[in-house]
Amino acid sequence: MNIFGKKKKIVLPVIQGDGQDVKVRCNSCGRLIDYDTLKENYKICPYCGYHFRMSATERISVLADKGTFDELGEPIQSVDVLNFTDTVPYKKRLADLKDTVGLPNAILAGSGKIGGIQCAIGVFAFEFLNGTLGSATGEKLAELIRFAGKNSLPLVVVFSSAGERVQEGIFSLMQVAKTVSALNAYKEKEGSLFISVLTNPVLGGVASIAMAGDVIIAESGSYVGVSGPRISEYVMKRSLPKEAQKVENLMKRGFVDIITDRKGLKDTIIRILKFQNKWGKL
Repeated sequence: MNIFGKKKKIVLPVIQGDGQDVKVRCNSCGRLIDYDTLKENYKICPYCGYHFRMSATERISVLADKGTFDELGEPIQSVDVLNFTDTVPYKKRLADLKDTVGLPNAILAGSGKIGGIQCAIGVFAFEFLNGTLGSATGEKLAELIRFAGKNSLPLVVVFSSAGERVQEGIFSLMQVAKTVSALNAYKEKEGSLFISVLTNPVLGGVASIAMAGDVIIAESGSYVGVSGPRISEYVMKRSLPKEAQKVENLMKRGFVDIITDRKGLKDTIIRILKFQNKWGKL
């Protein structure tokens, strides 16, 4: 299977500025939407409820209390340790992303308040190589987890990722073990709370990390799994039911605790944080 060949177009976030003064077409119902209307509605289609992808900075602005978020530590830059080239050299991809996205890796991590409660907050940036888990991203996530443990803070991570980063090979795979190990150490601490937020999509080893949450919240209509439908069908030699990997199906089977639309996400997290503050560890 040629994984670098032609495939279905990936829907990237509609980032502020890209669609202003023009119409944006919904990927689900096909209706045209004013960019300002879409932005005011948390980037949810007002006609069918489809959730457009958000950039990491937009996620922070929606989730954290205004003016409270501070990035954690020094930037950790993704590097090309394998001198990898597919259709484009990996070094060039990273250089282009630094200019267009403005992030050094695929996660924005820091501390801030949610409903007045101080938290360690991480948000995967799908706009950076589809939120894939490279070495720099894994190290930043592990740093955030250690920071949460050291400061006895709740940990809130918003996941949106296509899985491991093929351009970094085994170094990418190692990040799953590293972050899960950091999570296990964090969970041993008194008062720890890991709130995992699943958005569309969460795949591969990143899904393994995300499913380790004490409370697992999902945005409506999100896909979660070991791989996307295209790869799953290729490996299994048969088509999966359309709803098999949707969070609504996973909730029926006990893998997800809460499903909410984007408008209700912050209030849902606040209720969980306040319950934790009042009653202790969940």
